Amino acid sequence: MIARRFYRASSARFLWGVCTGWVALSPVWAADPGLSLIAAFDASRLNDPTIQSAGHAYDASQHEEAIGRGGLYPQVSLSSRYGYGGRTDGGTDSSYVNSNDYQSNNVTLAAQQPLYDKGRWAAYQEGKARGQLGVQQFDVAGQSLYDRVAKAYFEVARAENEIKLITQQKAAISGLVTQSKKLYESGQGAITDIDEAQARFDLVQAQEAEARARRVAALRALAGRTRVAVDDIQPMGETLAAQSPLPPERDLPFWTAIARDASPELAARLAAVKVAEAQVDSQRAGHYPTLSLTTQMTRRETRQYQELDPRQDSYYVGVQLDIPLYRGGAVRASVEKAQAQLAGAQSDYDVQRQQLSEDIETDYLGVVAGFTKSKAMQRAVESNQRALTSTEKGFQGGVRSTVDILDAQQRVFQARRDLLNTKLDMLQSYVSLHTHTGQMNRAVLEQVQSLF
Repeated sequence: MIARRFYRASSARFLWGVCTGWVALSPVWAADPGLSLIAAFDASRLNDPTIQSAGHAYDASQHEEAIGRGGLYPQVSLSSRYGYGGRTDGGTDSSYVNSNDYQSNNVTLAAQQPLYDKGRWAAYQEGKARGQLGVQQFDVAGQSLYDRVAKAYFEVARAENEIKLITQQKAAISGLVTQSKKLYESGQGAITDIDEAQARFDLVQAQEAEARARRVAALRALAGRTRVAVDDIQPMGETLAAQSPLPPERDLPFWTAIARDASPELAARLAAVKVAEAQVDSQRAGHYPTLSLTTQMTRRETRQYQELDPRQDSYYVGVQLDIPLYRGGAVRASVEKAQAQLAGAQSDYDVQRQQLSEDIETDYLGVVAGFTKSKAMQRAVESNQRALTSTEKGFQGGVRSTVDILDAQQRVFQARRDLLNTKLDMLQSYVSLHTHTGQMNRAVLEQVQSLF
């Protein structure tokens, strides 16, 4: 019994030194330089394929209004003809005789100005709507880039946090395995203590291999967005701010009201409705007459029998009226198709508005509840650390075993990991809340970086 207590006391002193060193390892994280969240966003803004595609689509959309406006301006054309002609007469001996050969030159300048054309006006309105839709879609892409970069960055952080915690846990368990072997060899320990510590060490090694694989995949995903080589990111801290990132006055109704006016996703859906409305008007224009002012000037020169005939100049100025009568039902079918598409766009807008309301509530609660949970997890880390200390003292007194030490270490590790993951979830919700409401910008991202 005395030898058993001596073994436990020796093991406890060793474990106390190991665990104290394990806890002291935490500040070392801050010494490792790495890619910051701001740097990752800046690189993604320049290199992310999704944002580049959105930029090209935006550039293309900005020409839509000019294309539609072009139909309202005068249409001027110049045509000319230069050629040689004549007539062939058949002879009695099956031969042909060329006669009346001539050379004809023709130049025509024509201009047409629409006076009343509902279709052209609808095309112009549709072009403006498409240009606005391009602006809103680019805004959506710009806001979503913040969210996508944050998610990719935080996935790397999750894996690195777990790897660093596992490394610290391995150091503590490895020391326990070594000490257990020494005590067993000296006849003061039991083989079961070695087996239990070794089994826990092997399990932690397997967890480390899994976490390292996740880290490689997460780094590859982040590098794909930034198009730069990413070896590491800045270490994450376990400390929390004294107050929630959202002040009390910015409650859920506050964010919901902002989203109704500033959400890029909702604005893009509304712009799509405007495009669909313009398409309906454009198709309905097929039933309406068109009136335009037309002018034409023609110069004709003809050479015949090597002589120059008098040159002829002619002009025409007038109005042209076209009244559609029947087009096989195509206009009516096109109008009904456009109306169905408009109804679909309006339904998509309603769906987006409902989804936006749900997303904002989820993000808001993710920040508020996430901060509260993080504070609770912080207290849990402190409580489990105290429990580990008590377990070590109990081990010194002979009332605790190696398994108790291992379990207490595992609870501390789990509490610290949960704290970091909860903090990441809170920060992700904070980014998503600003993204969905159109309020995300570099200043907000810098705030997230400071809280990271």
